[in-house]
Amino acid sequence: MHDTRLNRAVVRVAMVVEDGLRLVLLGLLRLRGKHHPTIVPFIGQGSPQRVRVHARVLFGRREADAPATGVPGAAAPTARSRRAILRASLARFLTVEVGGARVRVSVAGQVIGARADREGYLDVAVDLDEPLVPGWQDVELALPDGTAVVAKVVVVDPEARIGLVSDVDDTILETGIGRGMAFIRAALLTEVHNRSPLPGAAALYNAFCERPGEPVRPVFYVSTSPWNLHEMLLEFIALRKFPLGPLQLTDWGPSRAGLLRISATAHKTSLVRRMLAEHPLLRLVLIGDSGQLDPEIYAALAHENPDRIAAVYIRRTAHDAPSRTAQVDELAAEVTAAGVPMLAANDSVEIAAHAVALGLLDAAALPEVREGVRAAARERMVLLKG
Repeated sequence: MHDTRLNRAVVRVAMVVEDGLRLVLLGLLRLRGKHHPTIVPFIGQGSPQRVRVHARVLFGRREADAPATGVPGAAAPTARSRRAILRASLARFLTVEVGGARVRVSVAGQVIGARADREGYLDVAVDLDEPLVPGWQDVELALPDGTAVVAKVVVVDPEARIGLVSDVDDTILETGIGRGMAFIRAALLTEVHNRSPLPGAAALYNAFCERPGEPVRPVFYVSTSPWNLHEMLLEFIALRKFPLGPLQLTDWGPSRAGLLRISATAHKTSLVRRMLAEHPLLRLVLIGDSGQLDPEIYAALAHENPDRIAAVYIRRTAHDAPSRTAQVDELAAEVTAAGVPMLAANDSVEIAAHAVALGLLDAAALPEVREGVRAAARERMVLLKG
């Protein structure tokens, strides 16, 4: 009890210090007169009757630094020095947030007022008077001074019956998040177009989301990576041709959730529960990796919602210890015996073959996933030779 009170006190002090520093920085930037509040949009999601809109209000962010819709294009890469790469990477984190900013949200002619939280984040649900058409829709976000951006929201087709929830780090994108320096090197010193996707993952995800004869299946990306990496991750998704979907990331820094960030268990569990509640007709396929706690988190969700979780797939990482491999295999067997198929797989082909056997994918998807794995192997050989 004493430790809990002490931890809470430390977090409160850290929050006060952070808020004080932010006020000082805001004052300095206003004195310079060259900066102004702007909105960085994130991808939202929802149903025809209700959409959830996400964004962040920052001070001093140049418009050129962020796409107007939050959905980047796959521009041709240009060569940069390691110093330039590091400078651009650090700039993503050197932001000044506008806490409590008022934002006008306009959806299909319906307008509501909202307010950002102390970190500048906007997370608002809009109940619609008239239902939206399924697919991608525009939402206008505007500040009192007239600064406005257009955010994208994916409206899930009510006829869809399967949705995909995927981790990001070491599930679609090789990051080495559990290996200290390897993760820092990848995050700060590697260009987006040089980041490696998991072989065959894009083909696998596209097969899940675009099954012939069915409505488009939604994909939701969940990660404990900071929101500062939202644009970089979206650019990676676009460049590597993964299906586009909302990314649910975390705020790093002192907050009511803790000193650094919310835990992976709390973050991912609450988001999957939200997806299940907001889309009651969807059954979810959960994909993660064995490097962190995805197996345990997804297994608990499968036990909690056996009728709503269609399958659980865990990618083995190359650095798993034998004890971790045995632990994940035992967990997969337990969850499968309880009625929810769970597989620990070495590659995308294993996942695809298992999903075909369950009727979640068409057999025609298997050759495409195999080719995706072979193409990734060829690309790595070229890089090694170069």
